[in-house]
Amino acid sequence: MKWFSRSPAVTDDLWNGAIEQHPIVKRYALEDQARLRALAERFLRSMQIRWTPGLTASEEARLSLAMLACLPILHLDLRWYHRWRTVLLVPHDYETETREVDEAGVVHEGVSDAAGEYSQWGTVVISLEDLEASGRGTGFNVVVHECAHVLDNLNGELDGAPPLHSGMDTARWSTVFGEAFADLQRRLRRPGHLYRPGRRRRPERRRTAFDPSAAEAPEEFFAVASELFFERPGALQREYPDVYRELALFYRPV
Repeated sequence: MKWFSRSPAVTDDLWNGAIEQHPIVKRYALEDQARLRALAERFLRSMQIRWTPGLTASEEARLSLAMLACLPILHLDLRWYHRWRTVLLVPHDYETETREVDEAGVVHEGVSDAAGEYSQWGTVVISLEDLEASGRGTGFNVVVHECAHVLDNLNGELDGAPPLHSGMDTARWSTVFGEAFADLQRRLRRPGHLYRPGRRRRPERRRTAFDPSAAEAPEEFFAVASELFFERPGALQREYPDVYRELALFYRPV
């Protein structure tokens, strides 16, 4: 296993190339882009980035990772990632073991494809192929998705409720997200349909902007909603305006 933990300052050419590859960053004011660039440089200096044998994690890929990872904390601070120590880059989607109990109480075990995965011990796995597909305004962003899990776990539990800022209403957050999660489950679930925990694939045309994995658990709903907040904010606002407002308060966009 190879690893990388420090990076030189990001050059103008690298930065401009990353913005072209992930055009959602173009929506931000130049002042915010400069702050994002500074955060990305700090992220690259502080994070251990490992990759599997045979894979080359280029400067461009590492900068893409850092840029997208710093979007959720653009108006917060890198300290919100203090429990996150390592990123493991893998070439593409990979199989992960799944276990789910259906409505009849039957346990289903199997494997599913995943684009990324968060470990509560401080490691995030990211598919390089899916990293490259993120940040294009499609609604899919594996980096933001896993970063949302990192923030969610700051309370010591993955439950779809990260530590809220002073002035935010915990009860309102719980109500808003709980009602939206239940509504999405009602809209997506069909008799005999089984969701596969950990499944994260590129979106296909559907009648909701949400990836079906959002209906698996509250923490998945929060992570997918966060993807949409940064990728397709208008779609999220139209579908669940109250969820959008709560995320706007949390992520504090200008």
